Amino acid sequence: MKDRLIITVSEVNSTKSYNIHQLVKKSIIIVIIIACVIIAGSITFIKYLSDEIKEVKISKELQIKNLTKKSQNLLAQNSFYSEQIKGKVKDIEALSSKLDDIEEIIGLKKDDKKDKITRATLAKITSSQKTYMQKVIPTGSPLLVTITKSKFGYRNHPIKKRRKFHRGIDLKAKFNTEVRATADGVVKFVRARDVGDFGRVVIISHNFGFESVYAHLNKTKVKLGDIVSKNDLIALTGSSGRSTGPHLHYEVRHANKVLNPKDFMDWNLKNYEELFTKQRRVQWESLILMINKQHKLVQQ
Repeated sequence: MKDRLIITVSEVNSTKSYNIHQLVKKSIIIVIIIACVIIAGSITFIKYLSDEIKEVKISKELQIKNLTKKSQNLLAQNSFYSEQIKGKVKDIEALSSKLDDIEEIIGLKKDDKKDKITRATLAKITSSQKTYMQKVIPTGSPLLVTITKSKFGYRNHPIKKRRKFHRGIDLKAKFNTEVRATADGVVKFVRARDVGDFGRVVIISHNFGFESVYAHLNKTKVKLGDIVSKNDLIALTGSSGRSTGPHLHYEVRHANKVLNPKDFMDWNLKNYEELFTKQRRVQWESLILMINKQHKLVQQ
């Protein structure tokens, strides 16, 4: 009877007894214990998974927040630098405008008119000296056909759409129209690449401080240091640099002073004295006396 378990059930009219083997009892207990262990393990495992999921979720949320914060910082920096760049561009444009104004007024002070040419000096100029001056000082047009597109002086800039000083004259021309030197001289500067506002450009240094500038070219035909004579081919017209179409930008300068090229383009033996009245930025009295002396020495 040791290995059996007796269960007695009492009713009103009778009593019944049931014998259960001890092994069955142990098996039931073991099953109950295993079930409890499994349930406890499952609960623990589920809790562990839940904690892991929460940690992953929190980690992702933090990463998203960090990325969002970095993105916002980068956008803020980009906006800040963009504003700085815009400010610098405005400063450069303002400085460029001031420089244009300075170049415009150079020679317009009263001191620049103190050397006004006299009638006596004009009377001493011989015909050969006049011809010599028109050979060594820029005269005439650099193009065979001259049609003005934009004049010298203030204008509304075709690209910047604002009032700006135009330091030369723009002449209409098709692509690859021949450009010729307007006076004897030495090639001071050549840019054969299409860069900058002027693009391809040639600058010629002439006698007595004069210079001529030819810009927005399609092709240059001279090199730095070349000796050129009046009417020599130096380039072909184009639309390089900051340009809205094919044309030639032409300038005449004297001692860093910008002069109206139209006055020099119109200068000839018939209206010889008009230039000296129109262009007061050049000290003609002293200059002509010097030219006369040098011309006499050459003739001797």
